[in-house]
Amino acid sequence: MVTDTHAPTPPAERTPAVPLSPLAREAFDGVRALALDWIDRLSMANARLHEQPEDAEALHQARVAITRLRATLRIYRSALAPGLGKQAKRELRSLNRALGGVRDLDVRLSWLREQEEKFSDLAREGAALLVHAAERKRASRLRRVAPALSRHFSARVDDWRHSLTHYHVARTVGEPVRVQPLSALVVQQLHHAVHQLERSIQQAARGRTQDELHEARIAFKRVRALLVPWLDHVPEGRPLYAILTDAQDTLGDMRDTHLLARAAEDASLRQPGNEESLAAVAEHFEQLSNAKRAKFEAAWIEQDGVAALVEVAHVAHALTAAAGQQTEIERKFLLREAPPRALATPGVRIAQGWLPGETLRERLRRSVYADGKVEWTRTVKVGMGIARVEVEEATEPMLFETLWPLTSAARVEKVRHAVSDGAYVWEVDVFLDRGLVLAEVELPSADTLVTLPEWLAPYVIRDVTGESEYVNANLARSKAT
Repeated sequence: MVTDTHAPTPPAERTPAVPLSPLAREAFDGVRALALDWIDRLSMANARLHEQPEDAEALHQARVAITRLRATLRIYRSALAPGLGKQAKRELRSLNRALGGVRDLDVRLSWLREQEEKFSDLAREGAALLVHAAERKRASRLRRVAPALSRHFSARVDDWRHSLTHYHVARTVGEPVRVQPLSALVVQQLHHAVHQLERSIQQAARGRTQDELHEARIAFKRVRALLVPWLDHVPEGRPLYAILTDAQDTLGDMRDTHLLARAAEDASLRQPGNEESLAAVAEHFEQLSNAKRAKFEAAWIEQDGVAALVEVAHVAHALTAAAGQQTEIERKFLLREAPPRALATPGVRIAQGWLPGETLRERLRRSVYADGKVEWTRTVKVGMGIARVEVEEATEPMLFETLWPLTSAARVEKVRHAVSDGAYVWEVDVFLDRGLVLAEVELPSADTLVTLPEWLAPYVIRDVTGESEYVNANLARSKAT
């Protein structure tokens, strides 16, 4: 085992003749560059706040940078390991709370002032009390922001940068280095985040409690956090981002107004003589919260808003294309039986299973070769028909065995025979769990004309490229049902 030590190359030295998308960068390097960018933005906001502690725009920039940095560290923790240590993460959490506390009070004041003309006369009295209390609390918290930044960030930033710019990559002597592009990692994480979002919305549809709807909001935030850094590089992500933003904002408004109603109720217990006016404020905001909840449920639960996430497939395709990754281009044929020439070649026994999901589905595959060699892989495919995007990586046997039970509802087993014929390799799949034989061939482009070889043509029933029922993931589902 040998170790390579890396430090991201300065921009002036790494700029190629043709600009390279950041998504094409090696994943270990790309995620560190992303985290360093958020640290740089936090540094600039920190400098502004030291000069003007009440600079609203600098406060917003600092809070966004901390939120995005923490999201980057969480989403890409496997590629960042060891990355920043536990102490750094605790300090970022403390900073997030300090800035988030000011932001929460800003939101509360905004709602109180925005609703002023809609309050009843009785409610206005209570609202004035809440405004006064929020302003005093905000001023107190704001005074603690700059010292907190100095204590938790300014004193540590050089160490943080060093931890991210210098890292080690393990390699095995004699084995080729497998380089995973950042785009592949982003697509994989997008797949996982969307699966969590689907589950959160389904749970919210069943219970519809404040906590369950709040969890759905967090799930929306996680998918948006994945998309934010790449919207300039992949504009196809903007429609999905807008959909997610609208849902998150609606849920955020619902929670903000609900918490305001609770704050008014709590204040009424502490301020004798103002109970009625504060109760009127509480009732006003609880009604507003219920209206926001109804809007979300109508758009995302009652009308099955998860279907809107079909946009994810387009985004995954665009992310992969932006990195210049290869697109899988193939033709598929239904056979009446396996040709003798195919059966004469050594077969690879393949077990495939799909993790639960609707828009993007991750495939696990175990391949056992004739010589006893075994390979384990994880794959995400996007698209239908002749050209599809495929993102694949090798995985460890232990991880495969841990995830494999989750695929019990969607599996196929087959033996694959690969037959070389001229410029192409034909793969004939003989399924072991059903009476089905398929042949596939990969092509250099979608418009390439292919002629069936003589040994195969008599066994072909028809071309089934693009027919969804012959996609392996759908075959697995139909067998399960």
